[in-house]
Amino acid sequence: MKNIIQLFSFILFLSPFLPAQGATLSHRYSFDADTTDSVGGNTGILEGGATISSGQLTLTGLGSSIDANRMTFTNPVDIGGNFGATGVTIETWYTDTGTGTWGKLFQFGNNADGQELAFTHTRGNGQQTGVDRDGAKLFEEQVNQNEEHHLVITVSPDGNLNTWIDGVQKLSDLDTNDLANVSTDFEAIGATSWGDPGMTGSVNEFRIYEGELTSLEVAASTEAGPEELFVVSDSDGDGLPDTWEEKWFGENNLSQGADDDPDSDNLTNLEEFTFNLNLNPNKADTDEDNLNDGREINKEKTDPLLKDSDNDSLTDGDEILIHLTNPLSKDSDGDFYFDDVEIKNNSDPNDANDPSPAAPTLAHRWSFNTGEELTDSVGENTGVLRETASVSDNQLQLDGIGTGPTASSMGFTSPVDLGSNFSGSGFTIETWYTDSGTGIWGKLFTFGTSSAGQEIAWTNERGGNDQAPGLDRNGAQEISSIPFGTGDRLSLDEEHHLVVSVEPDGTTNLWIDGTKEISELPTNPVSNIVTNTESIGSTAWGDPGHFGSVNEFRIWEGTLTEDDVTVNLAAGPDFLPGEKEFAITSITRNPSNNSVIITFNSIVGRRYRIDRSPELLSADSTRWLDIDDEFIATSELSTFTDPTALGKRLFYRIKDITNQ
Repeated sequence: MKNIIQLFSFILFLSPFLPAQGATLSHRYSFDADTTDSVGGNTGILEGGATISSGQLTLTGLGSSIDANRMTFTNPVDIGGNFGATGVTIETWYTDTGTGTWGKLFQFGNNADGQELAFTHTRGNGQQTGVDRDGAKLFEEQVNQNEEHHLVITVSPDGNLNTWIDGVQKLSDLDTNDLANVSTDFEAIGATSWGDPGMTGSVNEFRIYEGELTSLEVAASTEAGPEELFVVSDSDGDGLPDTWEEKWFGENNLSQGADDDPDSDNLTNLEEFTFNLNLNPNKADTDEDNLNDGREINKEKTDPLLKDSDNDSLTDGDEILIHLTNPLSKDSDGDFYFDDVEIKNNSDPNDANDPSPAAPTLAHRWSFNTGEELTDSVGENTGVLRETASVSDNQLQLDGIGTGPTASSMGFTSPVDLGSNFSGSGFTIETWYTDSGTGIWGKLFTFGTSSAGQEIAWTNERGGNDQAPGLDRNGAQEISSIPFGTGDRLSLDEEHHLVVSVEPDGTTNLWIDGTKEISELPTNPVSNIVTNTESIGSTAWGDPGHFGSVNEFRIWEGTLTEDDVTVNLAAGPDFLPGEKEFAITSITRNPSNNSVIITFNSIVGRRYRIDRSPELLSADSTRWLDIDDEFIATSELSTFTDPTALGKRLFYRIKDITNQ
């Protein structure tokens, strides 16, 4: 099924400076050698294989829920009971190395809204990071993995919530339930009471304060780091730390006040300091994108420290002032073409109905779906099965029987003729395929002969060079950067996305699973490719046939760009950019019989499973109720009726299980 590109943005909040409220440290776990609480004496307990190494709590993500790697506590921390009257601050430095969806950094309390305080690395809805407190409080972006982050969460007695990551405030003054409501049902670092994954990564420092840290104190702690407790020095009492004033205005220079605006960017010194320690109060446009810092923060919600907040190769200033595109989205009109690609090709990035970029264009497409097994839905060049090749489960199935031209494979009704038909434009071959153990020198596809420069072919495993896969084009071009045991073969029994683009002069680029493995390799001209052999799954040589399957095979006129490859990979094998995505389009309830009618986009012949739950669960939760385990779609818009939809609130999940 189609995967949607997650286009993350930064929504950043400012809060006014508040004087210190006297937060005091209650618990501190530094993990220098063990789980000692150096302040409160509440020793941590390692469970499920969690360890202490290199001065950090190390969690491997093994297990789920209460069986996961985790650290618990000798005595109850009791956030609600011990801090309900004063407020609480949780502060930690941690690294996430790939915690699964819904996995928690910590949880205090149970699953009920308002009765827990937890931090979730990656949530299932949009892959956002969030705080669980009286329902989900989501950030707009996922926090980067494999990097240490500084997290601070404060909750007042009446439930007012503030959150900072790396000194930048993400959630500000959110009203939640009274802190006293947080229960002691579950207390752990690295695990959750839900059936979700344990944390994979490490915790460098974990602190709990009685009372709320202020923005000034958070900034000071960010600067001090995990090894030292922060000290706030503000000699002139203006709310600006001496260290910050001296950094930007010169040693021993404390003349600037909190309300001053020396760079005239409509941000006071205090606002610049509160936003980020690296925001320059002497420079109106810190990132030099032609938008001043005040406008970026207060109006556009872009990042004043990044020229290109959405990473689409267009600066925030150009998007807002010239192109009128969304600087927080790579794809402003949602047509699966990035804004910069559309602009380069004279397409309107704000109009999804505007013609897509002129080049490249799809010339042939074989999707192998039920009802159109060998149909070329674009170029009308029907596939021809050879030997024992077959189509099932919406894929071309190749069993590896035979060698050379007599191997199980798929040919074509008419010559594809890459050399003649694409000599002036170049071409791109794109496919999603699985290799289940093709023999050495076995080909996924071959166009041309075995002579250098007269063919293009993909070899799953070459006979030398540690069995590296390779592209045959003007001689062998092994791909040596893909780890596979002692060699460099691609992982077996996993679907891979392969893209090979060849320009008219022979310049070749190649991507595997979105990573460029060959870049601008000069070869022979496209016109040299002959038609002696044209096959998916076999070769003119006496080598094994392909053993595995092909989910989708496309030939483009013209060469895909890096952005095109990224977009196509995200869209997946079943959709082209701009096509209708898989989604539930409507849910209606018939009050007369308590039935629920669900309408969703679908693909003819594919199998879907419909699940239901009275609560919102993670995608991989085992608690979903299976109400139909094999719904076969007969049209592009399917309707399913749940006749037993009892309950005031229900959640539905539809999953494509065709290839399971």
